[in-house]
Amino acid sequence: KMNMLHIKQLLNIGENIDKIGFGLSLVSIVGSIYTYTTDENLGIFIGLWASAIMIGSKRIHDWVN
Repeated sequence: KMNMLHIKQLLNIGENIDKIGFGLSLVSIVGSIYTYTTDENLGIFIGLWASAIMIGSKRIHDWVN
């Protein structure tokens, strides 16, 4: 059973933004590979966002904390 403290920790985006960014980067990479099989240019475009998401989320994490 989840208590209120656990829920607050999960929703604390300031502390978890780097983890969220890492997860979104992985989704971008997987989506890029899948899309590349049907449209090469779109797959490359989607894959380029992975590094930007990781760097941006780390910068936001450092700025907030």
